[in-house]
Amino acid sequence: MPAPMNHPSTSEMYGRPALETSAGQAWPGLRLERYQLEAMALPAHFHAQHLLILHQGAQPVRSSRRSGSRLEEDVFRAGDAGLYPGGEYGPLAWNGPADVIHVHVDAPALETRARQGLDLAHFALRDRFRFEDGLLNQLGRQLLMAASGQHALGRLYVESLANALSYHLIEHHATYERRIAGTGSSLPAPVLARIDAYLEAAAEQTVTLEILAGLANLSVFHFARRFKHTTGLSPYQYVLGWKIRRAQQLLRAGDLPLASISDALGFASPTHFSAAFKRAVGLSPRQFQRG
Repeated sequence: MPAPMNHPSTSEMYGRPALETSAGQAWPGLRLERYQLEAMALPAHFHAQHLLILHQGAQPVRSSRRSGSRLEEDVFRAGDAGLYPGGEYGPLAWNGPADVIHVHVDAPALETRARQGLDLAHFALRDRFRFEDGLLNQLGRQLLMAASGQHALGRLYVESLANALSYHLIEHHATYERRIAGTGSSLPAPVLARIDAYLEAAAEQTVTLEILAGLANLSVFHFARRFKHTTGLSPYQYVLGWKIRRAQQLLRAGDLPLASISDALGFASPTHFSAAFKRAVGLSPRQFQRG
């Protein structure tokens, strides 16, 4: 598991704090910030980590970047993205208000994930001044919501989103050379049985991708890919589905109050348990119990 990122915020460069940030949550391998900015010109600068910028504002904004004698210009609209690998960059400017999500991605952690998951001889993230990618924008918005509120299964949810974002960057926005093929093979049945046995024995404990990957003796990144290939579900979806099915059994038995069921299954709170249950089943836990 990559260590939580620790690097200077871009707020000093912008001269204002981020409106929202995940900095206090110590997410592994990435940090997220949201800014609302007026027209601005930035001097040449350096950032050690990869930076993904997701534009959210309804008003188009024209941006330019100079690299030596080369000038890049384009119009950014809501949903557009920019991907800037760690390194030195020339002056940058934009001509109007911008509402942006910054996703700072730990460069060594991303390369480690790529090499562990795909066994690569070479890896490099692409520099893309402006492009469109609906999935990256969706993941960025989900991470933003996760930064401002607790989710039913907390850390596992954030890890799943971060893993999906990293995999998408590696698969679609990087150049690399594989040493071997066949990284999408299925997990053997005994591994899935170990995972189910762990969930059964430790239902009330916090589940992380690191724990699940350890049961398969795989890296986190490699495990998540092979798990999705095997089950058709992300680890988060699988664990949540397991907990909802177990909750249905406990509700049918009718012996435990909702708060006790929530605690026994490791949900963040009874409120998160009820919301997750209703999304999955279509009924609140009490309605299901009465039915």
